[in-house]
Amino acid sequence: MILSDFIELNPRVSLPRDSQVPFVSMDVIAPGTRWVYPAQERAATGSGSKFAPGDTLFARITPCLENGKIAQYAGDRPGMGSTEFFVLRAREGVSDPGFVYYFSQSRDLRSAAEKSMSGASGRQRAVISSLSEFECDLPPLPIQRRIAGILSAYDELIENSQRRIKILESMARALYREWFVHFLFPGHENHPRVASALGEIPNGWKVRTLAELCSRMESGGTPRRNKGEYWEGGEIDWYKTGELWDGFLFGSQEQITVRGQRESTARLFEPGTILMAIYGSPTVGRMGILTRAASCNQAALGLVANIKLISQTYLYFVLFSLREHFNSLAQGAAQQNISKEKVASALAILPTRDILEQFDRKAEPIFLQIQTLQRQVQNLRRTRDLLLPRLLSGQINVEAP
Repeated sequence: MILSDFIELNPRVSLPRDSQVPFVSMDVIAPGTRWVYPAQERAATGSGSKFAPGDTLFARITPCLENGKIAQYAGDRPGMGSTEFFVLRAREGVSDPGFVYYFSQSRDLRSAAEKSMSGASGRQRAVISSLSEFECDLPPLPIQRRIAGILSAYDELIENSQRRIKILESMARALYREWFVHFLFPGHENHPRVASALGEIPNGWKVRTLAELCSRMESGGTPRRNKGEYWEGGEIDWYKTGELWDGFLFGSQEQITVRGQRESTARLFEPGTILMAIYGSPTVGRMGILTRAASCNQAALGLVANIKLISQTYLYFVLFSLREHFNSLAQGAAQQNISKEKVASALAILPTRDILEQFDRKAEPIFLQIQTLQRQVQNLRRTRDLLLPRLLSGQINVEAP
């Protein structure tokens, strides 16, 4: 059948005029995460996609579509969101909402949407007919529900781990704020405040630029796309900014060859390097920590702490605390960005060595727990994604005996 016989595309949803309704923006969708929860409410006026609980939101604009920004809406009442979503809804008695979400993740469907893209460079959009006219073989409703149930078990484990990660992240950020924003660090009573370029800070502390706090700060690059030997059989991870999501990086969507890295501006960064997005506000400032050597595109900076002054853990929190500042400086029309020079000139606090060492002793074990949990999530996603095409194609039999 064609997909429009199986699902409703952009179904009609009535929202109370001028009422406040849940709103889902593109930036809150995390690739590879099934559920998206509304992070805010807005007045039900103007343009935008409209959807009901259980509907699937499918990004139609570059690079969000290529990055896999597809999620199932988990709100408890109808809402609206970005104009850049296609909305997919199960047809009663024909399709299962969970199966619709998992089918929307299939490589063939996403590829069809990507091939239909047109428009100005950097703002290309897929056309709705790429989905509505997509031809596919689909199982009966009971089989759909079994497939969705199998894959849902993985997503429940993923969601549980992500909840634990958020708790740990909150703990680490709260510790940083208490010590280095509110200055309630151990022994703070014995440190009078003195004037600085960032206001009053504890005596003995200093203000430094990020350029002074980093031993390396370089942007990435993109090997030429028409050079097959730069991409085919590549073994070096190459990250795009859409893959940076404030966590550890275990593997990129694309890889480049050693020759591609050496003969282009795609610099190689060592494990532990922080990659930070400098293009695409509000993506500006989002980060990923490398767990193995890798490269990135020119829309990201690789940053390494000057270990004579600070640790890489402390640098991560400094960059996180500067995110709003970086976004306020971002310029540009279609693609807002911040220059490397502005990042380098940003000011940050440099505490005394003993306070930094105490902070690291508390923060680094939390980071290790986060890394372990994120690796578990990565493995669960990999297993789920390997199962997905086999279940959809019928290679794995799920019919009841």
